[in-house]
Amino acid sequence: MGVDPNKVQIVTSCLEGSFKDVRSDKLDECFVFNDGKQSWELVLLRAFIDDISLDHLKAYMETKILPALKANPGKKISISTGWMTIGNKQSH
Repeated sequence: MGVDPNKVQIVTSCLEGSFKDVRSDKLDECFVFNDGKQSWELVLLRAFIDDISLDHLKAYMETKILPALKANPGKKISISTGWMTIGNKQSH
């Protein structure tokens, strides 16, 4: 079973409010986006996506994830239930 499309839409909408060219992978768990100068990666691990309710996802994006992204330009941020890691993106 795939990721709830409503959750993917909430994440995408929140990212599009602050960034450009928001794209997700086939599993809708990794999002890549930029601000015109640099790019970020956001990885939402399946445990996080499955555990968070629709009601809390938008608030979590706005209060935790977006501030972390803005405070860490050009980084890769991974989110799971109970933790967040910030690191360098893989070079392709």
